[in-house]
Amino acid sequence: MATNFEIGDKVKFLNSVGGGIVKKIQGGQVFVEDESGFDMPFAPNELIRMADQGKVGQVFNDETIGQSAEQKAKQEHREPTQLELIEENRRLRSQNANLQDQIKQLKSQVLSLQRTIARIS
Repeated sequence: MATNFEIGDKVKFLNSVGGGIVKKIQGGQVFVEDESGFDMPFAPNELIRMADQGKVGQVFNDETIGQSAEQKAKQEHREPTQLELIEENRRLRSQNANLQDQIKQLKSQVLSLQRTIARIS
């Protein structure tokens, strides 16, 4: 049985208080490590991913009931502040630097593999 959960997902319990982190998925059960450190099995329909909570909240948000799609889109869209743009720029530059480092490592590994293959051949 397939689930929408992945190992490492943060989840909340739907039928009880609390939540935890998905540690294992086996036999149609999702094993969640709770705040006490215990792994507990749950059926997928007994859990909700923390990332999905915002979407669920929007469904029940009274302010959006009866609004047109255009009104909702206008309400949700706002221009980012200068500080947010600066932070996003920093984050992207950091990601770029990390990716450049990974590319260098991969090129080195490819070169090493090519040399090994050449020696074997």
